[in-house]
Amino acid sequence: MARINLLPWRQEERERRNKEFITLVVAITLLTLLAAFATWSYFNNELDEQLDANALVEQENARLDAVLTEIDGLEQRREDIISRMQVIQDLQGRRPVPVRLWDDLARAVPPALYLTNLKREGDVLTLTGLADNPNIVSSLIRNLDSSKWMGNSAVSNIQQNITAYQAAPVLESTVTTPGEQPRPIYPEDSYVQFVITTKVQSETAVPVEGADGAIVPGGEL
Repeated sequence: MARINLLPWRQEERERRNKEFITLVVAITLLTLLAAFATWSYFNNELDEQLDANALVEQENARLDAVLTEIDGLEQRREDIISRMQVIQDLQGRRPVPVRLWDDLARAVPPALYLTNLKREGDVLTLTGLADNPNIVSSLIRNLDSSKWMGNSAVSNIQQNITAYQAAPVLESTVTTPGEQPRPIYPEDSYVQFVITTKVQSETAVPVEGADGAIVPGGEL
């Protein structure tokens, strides 16, 4: 039995084309959505990476700020240590001076002479004492000038008794001074009384040569 198509062929063709159009639109829509999703995923991934990079940069900046702060603190500590070392070096340079000064002064005092008063004002040292004769006072001045810690010594006052060159009186003799009880006459009563001023050299450690020819700071061998 023959089959007869009762639908108009134009309507069938129109339906076929509509199906093809709908299929094409759906395919294009799906492709567009897929492309949009891929684009969004790409840029979202780029944004996440950029945010992570920014966070890393901020962390590095914070770490560098902490390091710089620590470096500033170390620099300040370094300056403090240098200042303290300078003070210690200055003190070490000055420390031997008084000891050597008094040692040289003790060595400079000749026999038959003794000091009754010692006063220092700034760099000027004033010595007051008694000596058997003026020649001994001159010896003291020469000894002071030969010291590397003292110099420019001079006699500012000297008083000499007429008995300075006479034989010392016996101790059984007595002498009476106003307001005092009689006492024996001592040889020192005929000594000359002197006042000498000498200038203390700069209180900076003077380098000297050691036994091997090397320079020793502070004059210490």
